[in-house]
Amino acid sequence: MVSGIVLILSLTIVLVSWYYRDDLFQTIYDPRTPFQTYQPPPPVDYTTVDGWLLRPDPQIDPIKFDGAADIFVIAPTVFLGRKHWNAPLEDDKVSRDFKRVVLPNYVLPFQNSGRVYAPKYRQAALYAFLTARDDARAAQKFAYQDVKRAFKVFLQESPPERPIVLVGYGQGGLHAIRLLRDEMDKAAQKKLAIAYIIDHPLPLDLFEGPLSAYHPCKDENDTGCIVAFGAFSPNEAKRARYFVERTLVWKGRRLKTVAGRKLLCTNPLIWNSSEDYAPARLHLGGVAAAGLEAGDVPAPSPKQTGAQCQDGILLIDRPKQKSLRRPSRFGGKFRTLESNLFYEDLRVDAQRRVQNLIEKDLLPKRAPLLDMETVEIVDSPVTLPLEPVKQ
Repeated sequence: MVSGIVLILSLTIVLVSWYYRDDLFQTIYDPRTPFQTYQPPPPVDYTTVDGWLLRPDPQIDPIKFDGAADIFVIAPTVFLGRKHWNAPLEDDKVSRDFKRVVLPNYVLPFQNSGRVYAPKYRQAALYAFLTARDDARAAQKFAYQDVKRAFKVFLQESPPERPIVLVGYGQGGLHAIRLLRDEMDKAAQKKLAIAYIIDHPLPLDLFEGPLSAYHPCKDENDTGCIVAFGAFSPNEAKRARYFVERTLVWKGRRLKTVAGRKLLCTNPLIWNSSEDYAPARLHLGGVAAAGLEAGDVPAPSPKQTGAQCQDGILLIDRPKQKSLRRPSRFGGKFRTLESNLFYEDLRVDAQRRVQNLIEKDLLPKRAPLLDMETVEIVDSPVTLPLEPVKQ
């Protein structure tokens, strides 16, 4: 009798915990400390290799790299919170997640396009995107300052003849929007092949104001433009609603919700903003590459999903491969996926747009390096003894 009651109570606790798992997740990862009294982690030094998840050697001539562009990739949120509002980069788990999840899934798609810069940054904790508290906004603003400093280094090291690609995932998309608005002068705008704002909303009205120097990409061949989408499966209605109603974007130096604003949705299977359904046969491939060894290239799985833009969000079919679906793990609804459903689509698209910008002949040309043989000179007019001058 007693054992039966204990079993029933245990099952009840499990069921209640599962039902309220989202609330429980938020409670566990709440830093609690007010941001005003919070001691943030030490700053990042972007003049050293330790400040970057990936960065080319600045001592090597850019012309020696494969790919003609310079790419700046801002990582999605991998730090959950609990003790910190912003990620302590010296923490082993934070460092491991950057390398294990972000690098193979979200950075590697762009390596074929040129030199990749992916900064580590004291990103706002995931909890900061699950609450409306002022502390959360402060943490997001704090994170942007790191990204801004890294981007200045990137622009300084990118020569005028090389196109640039800007990529932001999730939280990184939020910061990329402000970089486009505040840090891109006319010379940098001219170099922009494409900007990707992925899994973060981009209001269309920004193109009539602070982002008027850019436009939504019209098709797969367009350049100097912006692609944006947030992808949701049929069973993710709650996440989709949060995306279009409660997610924050920059308004000046403040952060405001996107509620009531029309959002840009670019379908990554057909690279336009129409509401036409794109079938799975157009999907070039996703990868689940978490933990991939350095130097290895993941093999994409094609034809996994169809996609359609609708009311500012990208509705996707349930991926056929389980590893490309959002997991039902604790907090899985909020966590950054350990996969990239549009890995191959992004890889191919970035290369195409970089080449298209080069062919428009808008950027200065640089002469290729001369392929010169080394010749040993034994005797020359300089090394031979001089003959006496005749009188």
